[in-house]
Order: sequence, then C-alpha cells, then structure tokens
Amino acid sequence: MQVQLRDPNIIMKLSRLGSFHQSRLSFLRSFLDEFKDWEYKNDLFDLDENGFGTAIYSFKKRERVYSLICFANKISDEERSDRVIATKWDAAFTLHDGIPSKRDIERLKNEVPKQEVGRLSYKELTLSRANKSVRVFNHVVESLSKGQQPDLDLLSKVGYLYRTTAVYGSGKFGLADRFRIKNREEINGPFRLEMMLVYLVRQFTFDQVNHVAKFKNPKIAVKLASSSSSFKFTTTPLLFLLLDASPSFSSFSSISL
Repeated sequence: MQVQLRDPNIIMKLSRLGSFHQSRLSFLRSFLDEFKDWEYKNDLFDLDENGFGTAIYSFKKRERVYSLICFANKISDEERSDRVIATKWDAAFTLHDGIPSKRDIERLKNEVPKQEVGRLSYKELTLSRANKSVRVFNHVVESLSKGQQPDLDLLSKVGYLYRTTAVYGSGKFGLADRFRIKNREEINGPFRLEMMLVYLVRQFTFDQVNHVAKFKNPKIAVKLASSSSSFKFTTTPLLFLLLDASPSFSSFSSISL
C-alpha cells in the first residue's frame, strides 16, 4: 500500500503544528514504551541538608548501562538566570556512558557545572543545566516538612520545580560524537538520549525536595504524593515533559499518559 505524503507547505506551519496531539510515534510516548523494561537504580545520593551535592542514577538493560550524574549547586538569587549568558545554575547534569569511576566523578564535578565553558569527554553523551522555581521549591519543601502536600493551585500556575535551559548532545563541548553510538538499538529513535536525561532529572527533583523536607523536620515530614508529582515537571524548549503520574523508579510501567 502506497501512502501519499502531505504537502509540507501546509503541514509544517506553526498554526498547524501547535494543534497536533501526541501519538504512538511522539518522542515521549515512544521513549516510555521502549524504556519501560529497563532496570533503574539510585547509585549515589550524597546531598547535604539543603539539597546540595552529587547524585547518580543508572539504568540498565542486558549489558548496556547509562548513568545520569547530577550536581546540585548553591548559588545566590542574583546569579540565577535563564538567559543564555548565564554562568551558574542551581543544578547541572550529564548522561555518562556506563558506570562512572571515582576519577570520572571528580573530573565531571569540575567540568559539568561550567557547561559551555567546561569540556566533557567521549564518555559523556548529553549535557544539561536547570534552575529552580525558588517560590515553588521552597513551598513544596515547607509543606512536606509539616506533613502536608503542597498547594495544587500554585503548582498548576507555575508548573515546575526546575526548568532546564538547554540540553546538549552530539559532540558539543567534547561530548561523544553521534557516530560512536548511532548503531545502538536502544537509542535509534529521535532524541532518546536527551529524553533519558530530562526524564531522570525529573526524578532527581522529586528526590531532592523529599530529602530537604526530611532534614527540615525528620519526625513529621512526608514524601511528595502522586497527585502532586503530576504537576511538577522539568521543562526545556524542545522537550516538555508533562506526565500524568509519578514515576515508579523500578520501571516505567506505572506511568499513564
């Protein structure tokens, strides 16, 4: 059966593209479908009482392992900016090919927070950074520390705990070139590596607020509920993750879209 392609002059217009709905071929749905059977672990969560430090998440299928390395940094309000010229961010991330060694972690701790100014290696596949919504972050932590869930009206108005301002890949700043990984079956689809990073960053934001709230009031603090988690997502201009359920970190099977 031969299907005639539609005229791109009609289809590829902003007014038309903006009305498209997700399908089984959309980045997010196809990503979740392909990665639901992977094994996910939190290998390191070395954050202080204020949520600053290093965290590592790994995901594995058969012999292939990828690791998200997160660096949560302390910055002042004056240093926080979503503009391209920014030089400091609340958190910085890289997707590492395999399990990072202690030497890798020390190297990346020095380079990843620098973003464009830093230099990565062929072992790293993607790079990103994000800033908090300080108002929402503090509200969520304060609510959880009192044994309460955050205000859903506020969450729906703002929509995120962290907002990424860029996701880089394919050889930028020393990252692995595409030719090194293009034949791997698990990342053959579009933006697979970028989706890996952004999705796991979302999990990190949940873990971070739960951690800070627990330190703030160990006796009565509660964890973020699924009903609240659906409002807090990480955004980036190209990858917009609005998920309808809190993720199960052992698998993606609990997620509904």
